[in-house]
Amino acid sequence: MHRLVALLCLLLPLSLVAQHKLDYQLQVRADLSQKSFNVQGHLTFLTDAACADSVDIVISRGVSAATLRLEGAQAKMDTSVNHAGDIVYRWHFVKTLPAATPLRFTYAYERGSAPTFQFYLDTAYCMAGGYGSAWYPQVIAQAPDGTGDYLRGTGVITVTTPLNIMPVMAACTVVTTTATRNHTYEFRYAQPDIFSLYIGNYSRQEYKGNRAFNTYSLSKAVDGNDISRKAAAVLDYLATQFGPLTIPNFSIIEYPEYVAEQTGIGGASILGGVAMPSGALRQFNYALFGHEIGHQWWGNKVMVKGSKGKSMVSECMAQYGSLQVVSHFDGAHAMEYRKTGYPGYIKDQCGLGYLKNAAAGNDEPMATLSDKNGHILGDSKGFMTLELLSNTIGKPAFNKALQTIGEKYSKDGVTWENFLDEMEKAHGGSLQVFYQQWFNRTGAPSWESSWTQQQRKLQLTVTQKDSLYQLPLEVLITYTNGTTSLQKITVKDRSQQIQLPVTGTVKTVQLDPYFKVLHWDEELTPLAYSQAKVVRVLNLRMQRKNDEAVKLAESYIREGLPEDNSGVEFSLLYQLGRIAAVQQRPEAAIAYYQRSLQCVSRPADLLAMTYYRIAQLAAGRHDVALVEWACANALKADAANNNSDGIEAKVAPLLETLGKRTSS
Repeated sequence: MHRLVALLCLLLPLSLVAQHKLDYQLQVRADLSQKSFNVQGHLTFLTDAACADSVDIVISRGVSAATLRLEGAQAKMDTSVNHAGDIVYRWHFVKTLPAATPLRFTYAYERGSAPTFQFYLDTAYCMAGGYGSAWYPQVIAQAPDGTGDYLRGTGVITVTTPLNIMPVMAACTVVTTTATRNHTYEFRYAQPDIFSLYIGNYSRQEYKGNRAFNTYSLSKAVDGNDISRKAAAVLDYLATQFGPLTIPNFSIIEYPEYVAEQTGIGGASILGGVAMPSGALRQFNYALFGHEIGHQWWGNKVMVKGSKGKSMVSECMAQYGSLQVVSHFDGAHAMEYRKTGYPGYIKDQCGLGYLKNAAAGNDEPMATLSDKNGHILGDSKGFMTLELLSNTIGKPAFNKALQTIGEKYSKDGVTWENFLDEMEKAHGGSLQVFYQQWFNRTGAPSWESSWTQQQRKLQLTVTQKDSLYQLPLEVLITYTNGTTSLQKITVKDRSQQIQLPVTGTVKTVQLDPYFKVLHWDEELTPLAYSQAKVVRVLNLRMQRKNDEAVKLAESYIREGLPEDNSGVEFSLLYQLGRIAAVQQRPEAAIAYYQRSLQCVSRPADLLAMTYYRIAQLAAGRHDVALVEWACANALKADAANNNSDGIEAKVAPLLETLGKRTSS
């Protein structure tokens, strides 16, 4: 699962709704066998100053044009298409409306099965994620800086489906009625939300801890009780860091692996729950669940006003929460997470991931991350800058500031400036130097060091090679007798000499031995530059610019890759295989993967997944021999890589299905 295009917490920073009182009465009739998804109903809200002259409502493109009517004011309507391909209906009021004017819109349309980001429908399953697809009419609210976001609403969503499938929604109460051929589920939202709907052959498992946890699973391989128990522990721990959380229950929702492949969605956080592909639920991953559950605060309880710092307060804070969860529950892997990535999680969400992007020419200040880099840089550099900030302020004071933000700004939203001000209050002094270094400019520190020993004194020289930073660093001193000592220093100047006491003959001296400060490490720097070509291709793929990605990857391979010691050619062929699979070209995808296996340098962190993807594609064409061969090699490669990819759980359903086909 961690090889998908994006791990997503796919939350958008959303505007607050108290002044609007947006409410939906919405009916959905879903017939998957006919690939029909019919939506109708009405919505009401009160105007404010931002929509006194006009209001925008967004609906995804359907089978035919939607019927949308306004009651409560006279207006002219025109349409346009936004960057996601959705239809924007703009209503221009004939007269400027006073604040709190009630408006009522009625709507009806057939959505159909045309795929968009976070919407997928076939004869067996439907995903309708409201954060990325306006499968129901979404009202746009204007932030003070002029940016627009979807408005959250309350209401009742009634979903009617055939008896053999179940609709699932989170953060609401539900009443079910059964007729001769259909179920009707009435989902009641008392807390404003963006609505996400999942429909499939679900079974529900309930776990009761400090709050109710429900796991909605599609496959028998998912142990709902184990997943819920561990997720509940993660949520309870994050509450000690971020403060209390009020949600009616918590839902963990499985969706099929093939849907994840087709949409590129490797996970999503929704209010009161997380949605994960099947592979992610067969083996609990603390980094993954820490991130998605962290979004319950950052992106849900605390929402961002304006575009500046929005990724830092939502995406990066969720990733920061993920690191705290790993440090608490799986501390042995915390440094690995910071430096080269957590096992089974997206490998580039770490310090090395940022250095690869910087080497590839992709870098932006953390305070003004663009949407395309919210995950790429936010989940590699951003969370490490927040970890450094927490250590600068002190964890207790930092946590208290986060809890203050959670309570103080949960109603009206928080700006980036609010967030920074609360940090300075917690610190008791100015943090402007830190903000300038880590949030307002690009790059990361780079240094070189040397040392000499004079009896009981160590003379350490540290030289910063590029931009100047004020750096709190740890120094690990190892003596010839095997003992060690850890000391702390602060480096401020271009070249600085520091004298440290020692107790014996020094063998080695390491600066920042546990990679607590993101920097151009001697070990990581050559790897980052060698992998820059792969990163350029991967980023194009993540932006869905597949044709550009293919052209660039093939050009690199044609040019040749001499001294390829880090698996660059392998990785490029792997990316080409991923693209071919998404483009529904399984034969081409298998060919790319098999070419990659012929490379001399084969990265351990991609090898098992390459075999697994061959097995997936071979299963689709009923090639029994190839499935068995690929699964066997995937298991061997994963075992050699400390079972980092959880391949045993992934190949089990393939082999089970294969056995059923063989026996039949």
